[in-house]
Amino acid sequence: MRLRIGIDVGGTFTDLTAFDEDQGEVVVIRKYLSNPAQLMAVMEKITQELAQEFGENSVSLILHGSTAALNTLLEEKGVKVGLLTTRGFRDVYEIGRQWRGEEVFNFFAPAPKMLLTRDRICEIRERLDYQGEVLEPLVPEDVVQAVRKLLADSVQSIAVSFLFSYANPAHENAAARIIREIAPDLYLSFSSEVNPEWREYERTASTVANAYIGPPVSRYLHDLENLSAGSFPQARVLMMKSNGGAASAAMLSQTPIQTIMSGPVAGVIGSRYLGDVKGIEKLISLDTGGTSCDMAVIPGRPLFKSEVSVGRHPLRTHTVDIETIGAGGGSIASIQLGGVLKVGPQSAGADPGPACYDLGGTDATLTDALVVLGHLNPYALLEGAMPISSEKALEAVTRRVADPLGMSPVEAAWGILTVLSTNVMAAMRTITIERGYDPREFTLIPFGGMGPTIAGKIAPELGLGRILIPRDPGTFSAYGMLVTDVQQERSFTRITLLGQASPADLEAIYRRMEEAAMADLLREKIPRERLQALRYADMRYCGQSYEVSVPVSSLRGPEDLAELARRFHEAHHRRYGHMAGGEPIEIVNFKVTGIGVIPKPAMKTFALSSGRLPSPEEVRQVYFDSRNSLPVPVFRRSLLEPGARIEGPAVIEEKTSTTVLYPGQSARLDEYLNIEVDLEKSQ
Repeated sequence: MRLRIGIDVGGTFTDLTAFDEDQGEVVVIRKYLSNPAQLMAVMEKITQELAQEFGENSVSLILHGSTAALNTLLEEKGVKVGLLTTRGFRDVYEIGRQWRGEEVFNFFAPAPKMLLTRDRICEIRERLDYQGEVLEPLVPEDVVQAVRKLLADSVQSIAVSFLFSYANPAHENAAARIIREIAPDLYLSFSSEVNPEWREYERTASTVANAYIGPPVSRYLHDLENLSAGSFPQARVLMMKSNGGAASAAMLSQTPIQTIMSGPVAGVIGSRYLGDVKGIEKLISLDTGGTSCDMAVIPGRPLFKSEVSVGRHPLRTHTVDIETIGAGGGSIASIQLGGVLKVGPQSAGADPGPACYDLGGTDATLTDALVVLGHLNPYALLEGAMPISSEKALEAVTRRVADPLGMSPVEAAWGILTVLSTNVMAAMRTITIERGYDPREFTLIPFGGMGPTIAGKIAPELGLGRILIPRDPGTFSAYGMLVTDVQQERSFTRITLLGQASPADLEAIYRRMEEAAMADLLREKIPRERLQALRYADMRYCGQSYEVSVPVSSLRGPEDLAELARRFHEAHHRRYGHMAGGEPIEIVNFKVTGIGVIPKPAMKTFALSSGRLPSPEEVRQVYFDSRNSLPVPVFRRSLLEPGARIEGPAVIEEKTSTTVLYPGQSARLDEYLNIEVDLEKSQ
């Protein structure tokens, strides 16, 4: 047996999916309560169980997604950091940008957070021009004095961000050699490695953040690798990156900022793979767990972005474009000033969890509301493995929401579901309608423990016509890790007028970058025949401040440059609703993604039957509004045969999630055991 393991560490649960590469099927699906205080304790339990059950030589590949980097930054549990910067630019990090985004009219909008104080920012005499030419040589004594000062201040990590280092990293490399001679064990973060692109503030902020999270996240990655190697000596361990690829701990140890969105991206990759199998191009992924809701529009290939803000920390790192809000099964319902019902973003998490878990939690959560409404089993979850208390759920909803608002517990529970669903729908509109995408053309893929439960309420409001619920949706992100590839990126800033560019010069730039990315992948032990490269260009009209990413094909002659210009015009129109065909165009950033293809596990198919339905497990009173309940059949998903059709209202329970069909909705089990939900009658 050769197992490929996907492990997704979430805020409430840690999910495990094990795929048998020889048999071509999933053999293990498990959920464990997460322990944010002791992440490795959960991993030790998982590896011990798998080793005892299958043997130490059974696992060939472990792919891991974690919120370790994200939580370290959000909870501000990083290390003490110092910063070396070019003389005269000490305050770049503190000044930041004037732009306030959505807070543009708020005079009291909080500024981005700093991860160090000004006294730990040291100026170094050195200077390059915008082309990387040396204007002032690096003064080594400045570096020596700065490092000794920072060591005396007990810093554990140093960030180095010199002006125009993206054009020429020579001064940062020289500073690195000096620092390592003085303090060989000090963690170092360089802007020429973290984000070798222009815009000194974003580049500096990202380099500092990388230095801040570097030591704890690197230790976590190496501990995970050592733990896995001890249990499974023949297995390779890869970590999910924010761009949807994977890399080893060794490759990520110097740039752990690349894992900042490690957890959520696997679901997007899994959704794209499922869409490819089903022949569906336009998808919206909806990953709703216990703490957060992550959604992404996938109009063919996943969309990407280069900037993300995490807890008022602006970061520049290549990541799948995901919208995240605090909405999940553990989202806490509370009454705000003026009698306003609010749900989330605070979450009860795994400890103590929702009140119905009976682990000490007393706050009313979405899970408690769904138990009151009958959408979730009132006695146990995870197919009976997790007993719950419907009495505790009713008590929490009554005390925290119903009594303060003077309404019945059912009205309060329906209100909790409605508020949370509205929050999700509002966020989903921002990634579809506001970006020029028509939701009616898309299929919703909900997963996570709570995704299939709330999807039937959300999708009709957006005009979606179909829902596709994958097999084992509660652990689908872990499955998504099994279908990812190893990836390495290279980027290079050189502002180039497209109308004056030479195709040969541009081709030479991309070839150098491809060679560097391929070399990284070969060090990851990826066979050469599995290597691929994708090219992109960040482009803009002259005079604009921000760029649009455009895929690049061959660059053999003027016709290829004309095709690249056409793609940019189309991409600009799609993003902003207009284009300026007569304006000159600039390439700002050259980018290459090197891909080491990992063979994908085939999805097992099953013969379609006559569609005979088994007898329901029970008939439960379920509320689909705030007043009246309906007798609803409850089916066990594992007993449904491929081809089976179910007319709503109905509830379909399984180990990792619960699917709720609203009145007017119908479902069919396909040949892959996915649930296809038709919404046309419910709209």
